[in-house]
Amino acid sequence: MTVEANMPVDGVEATVRRWRAQRPDLDVSPMSVIGWLTTASNEIERRLAAVLSEYGLQSWEFDVLATLRTDGEPYEMCPGTIGGHLRVSNSAMTNRIKRLEESGLVERHFSPENRRIVIIRLTERGIEVTDRAMDSYLTEGKSALEALSPSETDQLCGLLRKLGTATTSEAE
Repeated sequence: MTVEANMPVDGVEATVRRWRAQRPDLDVSPMSVIGWLTTASNEIERRLAAVLSEYGLQSWEFDVLATLRTDGEPYEMCPGTIGGHLRVSNSAMTNRIKRLEESGLVERHFSPENRRIVIIRLTERGIEVTDRAMDSYLTEGKSALEALSPSETDQLCGLLRKLGTATTSEAE
């Protein structure tokens, strides 16, 4: 990957140029892609975290609430199912659920079919907070992507899906 002459020198491209100068024997081309992915991800995460903080939420809390909300009524799941969706360990889910329960956003109850199974359900307050936060989250997400046309957004999504799928299957 080459840096276009009219592209401003910034942190990512400056780092790539310095590595090329210091180690011309290395193919440093992955650095631009990884650097820009990291930069974009960090900026978008910062913006979304600011939006979620207006609702008293951290991103991990919103992830759990949104997972429950998108499962439909009665907005409940087993902790292991939530963790599977979010790719989070059972022990991490236990801590997350405890904190959300203390905040009054979720409640625990036992499955009527098997009392050994704990079910996590959104409370009315949890539904309301999740819905309001989602509206703001999507508005900010759209704003964060406004530099891209709809076709560029679709193309980027396809490329990231391809990259994420290839990376995930290689790691397994």
